[in-house]
Order: sequence, then structure tokens, then C-alpha cells
Amino acid sequence: MKQKISKILLGIYDLFLSLGAIYTGIMMISGNGIFAEYPNEWASIVPFESWVIPGIIIIAVFGIGNIISAIVSLRGRSNKSWHISAIMGGIFFVSLIVQILVLGEVYLATVEFFVLSIIQLCLCGYVFSSYRKNPISGRV
Repeated sequence: MKQKISKILLGIYDLFLSLGAIYTGIMMISGNGIFAEYPNEWASIVPFESWVIPGIIIIAVFGIGNIISAIVSLRGRSNKSWHISAIMGGIFFVSLIVQILVLGEVYLATVEFFVLSIIQLCLCGYVFSSYRKNPISGRV
């Protein structure tokens, strides 16, 4: 029972992250809200001149990647359903570290995204731990 609940929880969280990534990517591509203007100070640091390419990358990597991991977790046919989600959480975490190193600044959204990636990785650990054998009874 713990396995099923933990996989469902992870799948719903992955779905939440994918919807957030797709929404943010669409906002970046359309240039709405805080993405209306690309920061001039980033022009010499990153290889982008607008939000369009980063928006496409976010949709392709984090939106589609987390949808795939949500589907795998919610279908629940494998005891390795947490793998894809752990990979996505790791990519998310590392991309934030790279962002800080490249831009040389930490933004409030970056801190919030760190928390989201750590939650994803912790949920993966929770799903993983639900597959470990019970040391007392020897049953899964």
C-alpha cells in the first residue's frame, strides 16, 4: 500500500512540475508578464537574445520530461518508476547551480526552484525506500 501511495504522490508532483514548466515556457515564448523584456545585462553572458529559446528548452526538457515521469509513476507497473523522476530532479537541480554560476546572481525564483527540485528528489527517495524489504519480516 505504501508503494502505491508513494508512486501516486510522486506522479502527481511530477505532473504539477510539468504543468508549471509548460506554463512558464509559454509565458517566455509569448513574452508576457515578467518575460516581456529580456535583461540587457545577460546579453554578454548567455547565448540568447530573447526568452524564446529558453522557453522552448523549458517546455521540451522539464515539461515533457516531467510528463513522462508522471505517466511512468502513475502507471505503476515497475518498481523503478522513480528513476525518471530522479533524473528530472537532478537535471533541475544542476541547471539551477549552472544558472547561478553563469549569471553570478541568485534570484528569489531560483531559491523557490531549488526547493521544488529538492522536494522532487526527496519524493524519489521516499518511493525508493518503499521498495526496500522490511528487515523484520523479509517481505516487500
